[in-house]
Amino acid sequence: MATDPKNIRTLALFNHKGGVGKTTLTINIADAMADLGLKVLVVDADPQCNLTSFYLSEKELDDLLGDSDDVNGGTIWSAIKPVVEGKGPIKSIQPFGLHNGVLLCPGDVLLADYEEELPAAWTDSFARKTRGYDVMSALSRASRGIAAKYEADLIMFDVGPNVGPLNRAILLDVDSFATPVAADLFSLRALSTVGRSLARWIGDCKTIRQIAAPADRDTLPKGKPHYLGYITSTYKVSSGRQATHPHDYWEAKIAPRVRDRIVEDIRKQDASLVPDGSNKIGSIKDFHSLAPQAQVLGLAIGKLRGEVNPGYYEQVKEAGAEFDTLAREILRRMGIKIKAKNGHS
Repeated sequence: MATDPKNIRTLALFNHKGGVGKTTLTINIADAMADLGLKVLVVDADPQCNLTSFYLSEKELDDLLGDSDDVNGGTIWSAIKPVVEGKGPIKSIQPFGLHNGVLLCPGDVLLADYEEELPAAWTDSFARKTRGYDVMSALSRASRGIAAKYEADLIMFDVGPNVGPLNRAILLDVDSFATPVAADLFSLRALSTVGRSLARWIGDCKTIRQIAAPADRDTLPKGKPHYLGYITSTYKVSSGRQATHPHDYWEAKIAPRVRDRIVEDIRKQDASLVPDGSNKIGSIKDFHSLAPQAQVLGLAIGKLRGEVNPGYYEQVKEAGAEFDTLAREILRRMGIKIKAKNGHS
């Protein structure tokens, strides 16, 4: 029995800066959430397709992307293409069943074509044109439809490192988002763009919804992305005078930057969208060579026991525990109750 799309929760990890571990975090958090009893649909909404490349073999990927423009295509682009081209409704596609209750909706380089249509759709939405509404919400509606059909509890979007129109369309319709932050000045600098862009998008979406006909509002993005906080990952600091206490040094920079450049900007638009307590969700350490080994095998880092040298087992166990803690905190902040697997919740 299909789930009601309106009851499916949605989450994105978003930062303007690349190289902050966003895709790795998405993969491992989704796996940890599945361990906690949730069925998670991961949607690769980045035209670079890094998430899809992680899970699928080169041959699977070649076949998938080679057919994605055809009537039997199986990527997220295949699902939304009829709407974007004005030739029909959203097409249902079958996600890939992965490990442990995680489903994959594959990405596509042709999402770049969708992104080219979105600025016009955004403008049309201010002009109250239904075509604009349909195109702007196509990816979100397709993802929710797939999740509902396959009874997923949660959708996680993997998005690109930019503040372009594709990410705007996604972020404005998610329930929640978090920012991965790496220990470098460029990552910190990017936080200013994240907060400023989100605040502007939320304000614009509020206007679009206000001027839309009541019957059209269900089609439009909700424009209520709740900010869960930030996740610090991989404290790798080069030698220098700050290298003796890298954690304290970077934490002292990250926390106020998140507060001033994300939380306060969003608060000015809607105070209900920012955290009540700490802005920090958690942190993940650098697991060195385990991450590339996980990628080769298409597994979460915490699932590498039996696949790598036994000397790494302690790190594998530690990774599993860290992602479990992180997943639980994200779910708590989203207000999602952990399902019982063995009679306990």
